[in-house]
Amino acid sequence: MKILSFVSVIGLSFALSCPLSAAEAPLPKIVRIYPPGGQKGTSVTVEILGEFLSNAQSIEFDCQDLVWTKTLSTSSAKITGVISILPHATLGPHLLRVLTLDGPSTSAMFNVGQFPSILEIESNDRPEQAQPIPSLPAEIQGRLDGSADIDYYAFHVRAGERWIFDFRSIEYGSSVEAKMTLLDAQANRVAFNDDRDDFDETPFLEHTFDTGGTYSIKLDQYRGPRGFNFGKNCAYTLRISALPCIYYTAPFGARVGRTTRIKLFGTALDKLEKVYLTELRRGEYTRMTYPYTMPIHFRPDPPSTSQLARIDGKVISRRLDRAEALFTIPTATRTGLWQLWTEGLQGISDGVKIELTDVSEYDETGVPKAVWAQEEMAINGSLQRPKEEDVYQINAVAGQPLHCWTLAAQLGVPHLDTVLELRDASGKKLAENDDVVAGQGTLIGNPDSSLFYTPTQDGPLTLLVKDRVGRGGPGYQYRLKLKSEKPGFQLVTTPENFTVPKGGSAEIKVHLVREAGFEGEVSVWFEGMPPGVAAPRGKFRADQRFEPNADGADMIIPEIAFRIQLPESLQPGVYPVHVQGVSAAEEAGPERLVQAQSTLMIGPILDLWNFIRRPLPYISMTVIEPFEVRLSAEVPSVDLQRGTTVTLDLKAENLPKDSNVQVVNLPSGVTYRLIRWQNDQITLSLEAAPDASLGLFDISAEAQIGNRWAPTRPIPLTVSPAPEVSHRRGAR
Repeated sequence: MKILSFVSVIGLSFALSCPLSAAEAPLPKIVRIYPPGGQKGTSVTVEILGEFLSNAQSIEFDCQDLVWTKTLSTSSAKITGVISILPHATLGPHLLRVLTLDGPSTSAMFNVGQFPSILEIESNDRPEQAQPIPSLPAEIQGRLDGSADIDYYAFHVRAGERWIFDFRSIEYGSSVEAKMTLLDAQANRVAFNDDRDDFDETPFLEHTFDTGGTYSIKLDQYRGPRGFNFGKNCAYTLRISALPCIYYTAPFGARVGRTTRIKLFGTALDKLEKVYLTELRRGEYTRMTYPYTMPIHFRPDPPSTSQLARIDGKVISRRLDRAEALFTIPTATRTGLWQLWTEGLQGISDGVKIELTDVSEYDETGVPKAVWAQEEMAINGSLQRPKEEDVYQINAVAGQPLHCWTLAAQLGVPHLDTVLELRDASGKKLAENDDVVAGQGTLIGNPDSSLFYTPTQDGPLTLLVKDRVGRGGPGYQYRLKLKSEKPGFQLVTTPENFTVPKGGSAEIKVHLVREAGFEGEVSVWFEGMPPGVAAPRGKFRADQRFEPNADGADMIIPEIAFRIQLPESLQPGVYPVHVQGVSAAEEAGPERLVQAQSTLMIGPILDLWNFIRRPLPYISMTVIEPFEVRLSAEVPSVDLQRGTTVTLDLKAENLPKDSNVQVVNLPSGVTYRLIRWQNDQITLSLEAAPDASLGLFDISAEAQIGNRWAPTRPIPLTVSPAPEVSHRRGAR
């Protein structure tokens, strides 16, 4: 295991002690952070799992309130070290990445909590092994590691106490989907939850205990017909607290420069002391999809909590299940999404998202009879009863494009799946939309609706809003947005950590996401490239569709791959990349330029479906010193039994013959030695002692050349018990 000292850096130095020819470098990647969070004001020892992390130089966070203070070890598969969370750090998810000599890694999330953090201790797979939690509230950091893993935690409560059990994974950087059972001291089921709502498939329980005593929580993985096993990215935080819960608000939006009364609905709201809004940080865009219709800012977060925009409200009434607050929103406030927070004796609760706009805002009961006069507007409505349908009249103008869309699930509404229908005066249906993009399971979809229509004649139209399956109730709140605009498209680039060796080349892809109704060609081009680097152009054909695949388990997303060639003279560093797009029909005089963006993307399979996304502030190109040495394993995994030996074959490219090839992260009782090195083939032996540690381990072979390591990808090593020896008695 290599030990290295990290230094705090703004930029990276990529100098090497030996010259190497240019070659496309392997991209570092983060797979998991464990624990996935920690309490503010504490220091947390974490392990960052991934690939090609050996040449790490520092860890970069989205703010200055989280600091990487110590490195304990590094290898291709894992970095261990210490994160210090300053006392004033903003609660919730934060983005981080590893900066390496091979370029930056992909991004991941680390979560700042407010309660004491407790690490899971295995084995706690059975009720009698339940890990005791000494006191509540607490935030338990655990893993459901492998298909067999089940976690039990035991705790003591008093009669009459109300506790919330909040399992946090999918929207906090993990891919694990679980179910949660509350058990009494005899292991009888008291309460159960699988999915907290229709769109967040992580469990949530709120329970008031009639009887005091010892209870336990059972956490088990999703074991449905698809048999998902999310592998390494299986960490979670189980927050047990007595916090108030905000299930929804009315309205979900407000206009800047006005004072707005917002009603909060939930539980334990009678002791609220403070309520406030903060401008949404990048880590908090929990329902981001492609395409998206909620406002998203692609920009850096403020460097510190003290610089985060905040609007304090005034609590004017409060009861157990509801509260009201007044917010006076300054005229200069930036529009977009803001996070609602409440604070009381039990701590701080994060609520739903609130949209602040600079357009006309209406309540559904105060909407003018003709709501459309070519002005952008927002209507705050609700479907208060099952089967309710809200109808709005629109005075259409021939040739004037109309865009109607809803915001509900994207803001945190738990169940509403809107459908929009547009009809003419005779009742004929002209247009309809259900989902912005479909989804299933942890393949995150966007059930809000977006409808485009261009009238062919003047006259009245009716716009209908309903739930897809006719549900309704006080919590079925929505925002209906109207604007005169044609359907368009969005552009996203991959990889997020685009890296090119000096004098070499690498590929960056531009992906086209069409809005419903946009079917034209799209021209894309690069701008502002460094001196000596060509700015390429490309065009998407009209027949390149954005649509679900035939099996419904993936998306067809058009893409163009651009190979960027760098001159030898370009200095290492980070360069901004600007990618623009326009409808080819408007290229001569564009009405709307679209700028491509990049996002964090986490999922069980890193393809292009909408898994966990967060906006990144810009697209960049990291130029590194070339390094042509490569080391790779000839097998994807290794199985080794106690008391036996196996060989591990490696392929070496441009590796100096006198290099010291190491195998790192070997479990206790497993050793290695070099058997042969012939041309580019290296053979090592791995030997397990009779008492070697059992289990699955990620090892890697690595060689150091100058100040840089050439590692393999992580190699899964399974160490199993020795084979049983059969003893047979001889016949007489």
